[in-house]
Amino acid sequence: MSVDRPGSDPMTKTDPGTGTGSDPAGEPMLNQTFTADNLFALRNAVAAHGAEAGLTDQRLSDLVLLAHELASNAIRHGGADARSPGRLRLWRQVEADGRTAVICAVSDSGSGLSDPDQAGQQAVPINSTNGRGLWIARQVADRLDVASTAAGTTITATLRLP
Repeated sequence: MSVDRPGSDPMTKTDPGTGTGSDPAGEPMLNQTFTADNLFALRNAVAAHGAEAGLTDQRLSDLVLLAHELASNAIRHGGADARSPGRLRLWRQVEADGRTAVICAVSDSGSGLSDPDQAGQQAVPINSTNGRGLWIARQVADRLDVASTAAGTTITATLRLP
């Protein structure tokens, strides 16, 4: 698992309309690659940095759940592995309304989502064996932005501080 400086991430994607998915103005609190072999360490790092950012109790648990679901999706569906690991970035930012939020962006270099606008919009049937990750992420995030092309996907979740 590596931690890199901003600007060195080849998987950074931005939505020109909102700026979501872009690196923060300063250095991210956490900028870490991951594979299936180090998801536990990634969750621990997210929990520590989320607490440092000011999240507590349920919101901190929500952040760890979000990060795990998004990273698991990057591995399972985006092909994140040792040759092409996923990347998680975490930072604080002040939103347009003046509230502070913690932003968690997870990227992979997979083939992209077929319909990113609809991904995770509907709950899957209870007997389905998969398909809940993005739906869960949408339930706990204040905002979830999906940028997906044939070169990869970046999902950016916003959790506002209380």
